[in-house]
Amino acid sequence: MLAILAITTPIYLLIATGFVSLKTGYIARDVPKALGTFVLRICMPVMIAGAVNRPGAAALNWHFMAVYGGASLLLLLSAIVVMHKLRGNGIAASAMYALGMANSNSGFMGYPIAALIIGDAAFDILAWSMIVENMLVIPLALAVADAGAYPEERFHRAFFKAIKGLYKNPIFVGLAIGLVVRFSGLPIPEVIQKVIGYISATAPVVALFVVGGTVANFPIRSLSVETGMIAVGKLILHPALVLAGMWLFPMSDPVYMLGAALFASVPMLSVYPIFGQRYGIESITATTLVVTTTLSFFTVSALIWLMG
Repeated sequence: MLAILAITTPIYLLIATGFVSLKTGYIARDVPKALGTFVLRICMPVMIAGAVNRPGAAALNWHFMAVYGGASLLLLLSAIVVMHKLRGNGIAASAMYALGMANSNSGFMGYPIAALIIGDAAFDILAWSMIVENMLVIPLALAVADAGAYPEERFHRAFFKAIKGLYKNPIFVGLAIGLVVRFSGLPIPEVIQKVIGYISATAPVVALFVVGGTVANFPIRSLSVETGMIAVGKLILHPALVLAGMWLFPMSDPVYMLGAALFASVPMLSVYPIFGQRYGIESITATTLVVTTTLSFFTVSALIWLMG
């Protein structure tokens, strides 16, 4: 277990550094947002483009995306029903609570953690998981929420509205550029490969710092049953369902099974409270982000230990 803590502790110390830096006023409150924009709009597209062009790896692994996406969708839809029918929340709130369970902070936490455990394979999973999240899980959750919040909004219109904006998404841009390079057979100059390497090494450190600073921007309010349910769904049910899917439909390379579980085990997106604000539940979503990020140190360490 000490060997596991030697891996996870530095990661969470970077998060703590961002948290303390902002809380003490050492950095301004808008610094995490600026650094997060750099990671999201510059680093992530470059890394996605590099991932789909990595020698020896498939550009798009439909098997992985089907299993990972299927498990995430199963959790998303089940959680919407539970939160609405059993807890009595509105459709919009239920969809946002479910999104907190079924969508991971893959770029800012999943990749930095997985890269230390499974190496270059994490680069591939970053691309495949973010395709699933940005092109399926998030648009579907937002469409359900909009259809529930605005009576005049039809689900199919809300879904296509979310999909229509994908061309502006940095992840989609990086994917499109990467696929064009991959299937055109264009060689990637050595200088560009070096740039991709520098960015791939820099992004995880900056991203983890941003997570800490972002969490520090959201104070903890009173804890609720929803906060506990979302935390359990995100940190336990999501990786468990992904592992079950990978066990039922195994991949040729078992390292992807561990990688998929690691990506599923990290907390939700750092912008989760902003999604919640759109539907008037920012207090719960902000509190849940802080609580889940804190608890993930223990649950992620336990998962790595259990999987050997």
